Amino acid sequence: MKKLLFKFSLLFLVLFLCALSKPKAQTNQYLDFDGVDDWVSVPNASQLIANSTAFSITGWFFDNALGYGQGMMGFRSATQGFYMIQLNNGTIECRFINAANTLYEVVAPASTTIPNMWQHYAWIYDGSAIKLYLNGNLVGSKAATGSFTSTTVAFGIGRSFLSSLPFYYNGRIDEVSIWNKALNSTEILDMMQNELTGTETGLQLYYKFNQGVPAGNNASITKLHTELNSPLYDGDILAFSLTGANSNFNGTLNTSFQAISFPQIPVKLISSPPFKLTATATSGLTVEYALISGPATISNDTVTLTGAGTVKIKAFQNGNAQIDTATPVINTFDVVDPSVNAPIIEPRHPLAGNVYMPVLAKIQLAANATIIYPSLFSVQELHFKINGQTIAAHDFGNGHYTAWWQPPTYGNYAIEILSTSNLGAVGSVFVNVNILPTAVDTIVQAFSGVLINSSSAASVIVEGQLPSFIGAYDTIIATLTVTCPSGGCGEWDHIASVEAKSKEGNWFELIRYITPYGTACSHKLLVTDYESVLKGKVAFRVSCGTMDNGYLYALKFDYKQGTPAHLYSQINQVWRKTYPFGDYANLQPVSDFNYTFPANVLASKIKLVSTGHGWGTLNSNNAAEFYDATHHIYVNNVNTYTQHNWTNCNPNPDNCMPQNGTWQYSRAGWCPGSIARPFDYDLTPFVATNSIALKYVFYEQYIDQCHPNNPNCVTGSTCTDCNDGFNPQLDVACHIVNFFDAPPPNPEILEITELINKYAIEVYPNPSNGIFNISSDNKLDKVSTVEIYNLMGNAVMKFQWKGENTAFNLSNLAKGIYIMKISNKDVLAVKKLILR
Repeated sequence: MKKLLFKFSLLFLVLFLCALSKPKAQTNQYLDFDGVDDWVSVPNASQLIANSTAFSITGWFFDNALGYGQGMMGFRSATQGFYMIQLNNGTIECRFINAANTLYEVVAPASTTIPNMWQHYAWIYDGSAIKLYLNGNLVGSKAATGSFTSTTVAFGIGRSFLSSLPFYYNGRIDEVSIWNKALNSTEILDMMQNELTGTETGLQLYYKFNQGVPAGNNASITKLHTELNSPLYDGDILAFSLTGANSNFNGTLNTSFQAISFPQIPVKLISSPPFKLTATATSGLTVEYALISGPATISNDTVTLTGAGTVKIKAFQNGNAQIDTATPVINTFDVVDPSVNAPIIEPRHPLAGNVYMPVLAKIQLAANATIIYPSLFSVQELHFKINGQTIAAHDFGNGHYTAWWQPPTYGNYAIEILSTSNLGAVGSVFVNVNILPTAVDTIVQAFSGVLINSSSAASVIVEGQLPSFIGAYDTIIATLTVTCPSGGCGEWDHIASVEAKSKEGNWFELIRYITPYGTACSHKLLVTDYESVLKGKVAFRVSCGTMDNGYLYALKFDYKQGTPAHLYSQINQVWRKTYPFGDYANLQPVSDFNYTFPANVLASKIKLVSTGHGWGTLNSNNAAEFYDATHHIYVNNVNTYTQHNWTNCNPNPDNCMPQNGTWQYSRAGWCPGSIARPFDYDLTPFVATNSIALKYVFYEQYIDQCHPNNPNCVTGSTCTDCNDGFNPQLDVACHIVNFFDAPPPNPEILEITELINKYAIEVYPNPSNGIFNISSDNKLDKVSTVEIYNLMGNAVMKFQWKGENTAFNLSNLAKGIYIMKISNKDVLAVKKLILR
């Protein structure tokens, strides 16, 4: 499709005719983007411009409504880019980031984008300069050098894609093209007036959007067709409803177009009977089929399988005098022999090599088992076989299996792990171990180089290889090191954590860490009580709610040989949640925890980490971050343990100094650039009572006076604004660790749903020059109120939000720090905003 545009000297007339004029000889189909989650991705399309001395991207855009962060089109990765984004008030940000990570940009001024009007954009790099053309007119240029070398960056249409950034386009898009040359103004004006033929020099990809039935049911269309290099570079149509007037193909019907819908053929068994193919064409013409490769035959629309392997079948429709030839669709599926599709086994403990065991005792055997093609197969069981002895494993229902084995003597053993599928296929692996009576001190690097920043995922899971042992070490010291990535360390303090997964499949927080202000540091923590998870192959989850350049994380363990007080231990999760502190309507929000000790427990302790967050003048006494509070743990309704949750930050507990910012001020249970202190409490005296009730009681004298739940709050008297709906918060992680001299019973498996960071709320960029975006990976269950306050406690903005990607503008306010509070009945969150 093309929009007719006559050449006028006045830009306004050009824009006006762009919106209104369309040639009768051309169709007017386009794709409508809803601005929420619609976009088109062309994987690895950067191959077509990589290492070129010049390149261009062009397209027609019809903006429904001005809004910040609307990705238009382009290539974008963490290190290279060539893309266009609409900012606030119709401003267009056009960027070229070359292979040396040097940024060049042209920013077209406000009102460049005019809503509800078709406009043509061309973004050009000619080897020495970048240029932006609007409707054939040059509106900005700047000197630039370098090249785009990455061959794996996707081309995005309707979204500027990087990590979890939303930046979705709200409007219509048409006639998008990619070139490996620099277009000039004459070529741009010509393509605006005359639809491309597809044979133009340098043209690499060309999307006409002439697909489907306008505003009809186009759910069968999964690819955006390119006139060149199809089907390899047909774009993935993502999240569109493809029915109705919006989020769908629309415009004037191209009556000659047809598309094929060929539903994915599921994986088949070699014994599956012949089956019919069910592809259809939008034209209603009969679809034909051809076997491209694989163990099958086709007769008309019937497929007969002849063996195991991968089958590729092409569906095609050649059209007629009135209907164009459809783009063929290739369906690929696997045919599987169930006798050879066995479970995949991953040993977790012990690992091959030395196993340290000063006293011969039962050792935990652990393995994971998974299977491909879960629609057909499942893991039936797993067992271990040693010296002819078969040892059944306990199935925890999550792919994790454990058992216990007593080696009769020291020496070498071959441990065979076998697992059977539901259809009888058996997988097997061997682990050869040497059980030794003497352990040695050892230092093991669990992981290194884990980067978490504003462009990465908030959590990264890595695997570490740790020693295999039982009763060999009495001291384990963890060293967490954070170093600066390219561009420097993150500027602000963020909550980070390292969790370890047990052999049964439970995640436990091992380290709570608060990042420093812009500097690299190293930290140590005694983690001996977590020895039950720190052996063999271990999954670690590193998390940080970061909005800056972040850090590189590394973790190592120092194992000190020695005889522990008890051979075995087991971790049980008590509380893992963020709770409001001082809420008049819910002063003690932590639920009681009722616990029954296993029969053979010899000793027990509580390990508690509790960090206070949410500073600001609308939190009474600037709680919870800067409030010196003492909490208590009640055992069986008796006030038993005291937690003075206050940490002196100068000197820094981990010697992470000097830093920028306010690192030196003491805080509620933490300091920037240190591991949050764990509190240990001995439960051994209560083991004999069999069952206990634990209650975590927050400091009872604290009440947030500035909150609508507080009936004594008077705006302007006791508080600046009693409508403030945020309470300070305590982020709590608590475990019971039990100790045994005999193998412990199988633990309870925790719920898979993660309570912490459930909604993954992000605010970015932060710091910002005024435009902030708020988003959530999971839509909130209830409509929430978002409130922005200055440090004087005055509300400067308020709006309703339910987790969707939303932009808000603070550019009319003075530079400084602001507090954003998000609240509903069930969710409380606070974010610090930096306006610069």
